[in-house]
Amino acid sequence: MSWSNLTYDETLIEPRCQACILTYTNEAERGKNRLLFSNPASEKRDKMTVRLSYDEGETWPVSRIIHEGSSAYSCLTVLPDKHIGCLYERDNYGKITLAKLTLEWLTNGRDCLKE
Repeated sequence: MSWSNLTYDETLIEPRCQACILTYTNEAERGKNRLLFSNPASEKRDKMTVRLSYDEGETWPVSRIIHEGSSAYSCLTVLPDKHIGCLYERDNYGKITLAKLTLEWLTNGRDCLKE
């Protein structure tokens, strides 16, 4: 209904490049609220990272780098099989890659979806 006051989250390092945020699951359907965030997590455009929040973005306790090298714009999606899709630019804008991730991979096995 309204926006809260803007704050800067120092956890979400950003080189002024398009990031993406997406609701992955909600508590009513899958037992937990899970919010995903992707961006090149550095001072420059590299280290494409996907993060996970369980508290609507207040904290980001889970973080995995999916590409160490140069990377830029990213877009997240939830695939029909509940895999996480992350489409992103890499290799100095020379390639576009779709990474297909699982919640289990992202959390090193500490979280899984309830069926």
